[in-house]
Amino acid sequence: MWSVCFDYTEATRRKRQDYVMNGTISGKSVVTGQNTVATDTADVLIIGGGMVGVTLALLLAQEPGLRITLVEAITLPALVPGEPLPFRPSFDARNTALSRRTVATYRELGLWDELQTHATPIHQIHVSERGHFGMARLRAEEEKVESFGQVIENAWLGLVLLRALKACRNVTLLDGVTLTGITPGEKVVTAHLQRSGEPFTLTAPLLVAADGAQSLSREFLGINADTTSYEQVALVTTVATHMPHDNIAYERFTEHGPIALLPLPENRRSIVWTLPLGQEKALIDCSDDAFLAQLQTAFGKRAGRFVKTGKRFAYPLALTVASTQALPRAVVVGNAAHSLHPVAGQGFNLCLRDCLALTQRLHRAFRSGQDLGAFALLKDYEAARSDDQHNVIQFSDNMVRGFSNATPGLTLARNIGMVTFDLLPAAKQALARYAMGLNQ
Repeated sequence: MWSVCFDYTEATRRKRQDYVMNGTISGKSVVTGQNTVATDTADVLIIGGGMVGVTLALLLAQEPGLRITLVEAITLPALVPGEPLPFRPSFDARNTALSRRTVATYRELGLWDELQTHATPIHQIHVSERGHFGMARLRAEEEKVESFGQVIENAWLGLVLLRALKACRNVTLLDGVTLTGITPGEKVVTAHLQRSGEPFTLTAPLLVAADGAQSLSREFLGINADTTSYEQVALVTTVATHMPHDNIAYERFTEHGPIALLPLPENRRSIVWTLPLGQEKALIDCSDDAFLAQLQTAFGKRAGRFVKTGKRFAYPLALTVASTQALPRAVVVGNAAHSLHPVAGQGFNLCLRDCLALTQRLHRAFRSGQDLGAFALLKDYEAARSDDQHNVIQFSDNMVRGFSNATPGLTLARNIGMVTFDLLPAAKQALARYAMGLNQ
């Protein structure tokens, strides 16, 4: 339920072996060693090869006749067919918490058995406020589920998704490609691109912008985005304690911001520490012992004594929401559509539900011979997703602002609310099912 979900790093992005380019890209084709792949004929053109873009491509590719081209700016790592994936569990890894609905989606794609080998189930969620009496607990067994979700290392998730994408004959992946412009047309949209200094174009009836919160696609499409800074950063690292994690996820609210502690394989724990902007540098630059001491003071001893930490990273936090997600021949998804505070860990899971809804509509339109870029179809998708998106955005934003207010009366009300919530099975079940992606 609680996670940090950022765009992939270079190490976790993917490369499609079937389309390794041995020559330059022309406006018409790409030389791939054995095949010449037409690049100006696709049904769906996806800009952005992070977790959302690749997952959407995998979902769309379940319709065999649908042709998908995915363009990624980063040069993706090569994978050797038949060889083990180049992955080693790391103390410096970043992680994502996947809801039960997200896990079910990867299971339906036939990927979960492999993903599970480096994922850790969440059996209990523990919410509290440092220095106060309020506390709430959710237990998977009480909700009659095996787990609330799974925490997985982004690097492993990326490699498994990449290998799956390689097996999709109807997906073309072009990496190391820069987007330089977008021109919508009456029947197709044209993406102006560049690789190794060589310009070329791709066309498709539909373009999907999935290139992150700072989306270049969104900008070229002329879509504005409202961005509100939280004046906070998320400090992300991996830690270990002297006690086993027992598959418990903690959300600990402190006077400076929430601290999320998630279980990982080999008794490691992922940590996302929200801090006021400017306080992160000292915690990144200090010694491991000094960092662990300050973390212990901020979090308390509820999870045990912190004894080890990995490399620390920090990311500014802001709420970014696109003014619209649908235009004729273009749709915006993922962090390009809405980028949230990680406090509730719903960002990627919300994006995945968007992908499922879009895939359902595009598959149906393709089978019936409809125009995939029709404005009415894309507006129908946007309308269908508006309530779920609005609710998750408001829930996350209200949690940040509500627990950042130190007014004595509000602090007391929060803690009474948590205690009351902990005593109400129906309320806990409703929140648990919402967080698992089972209810929207």
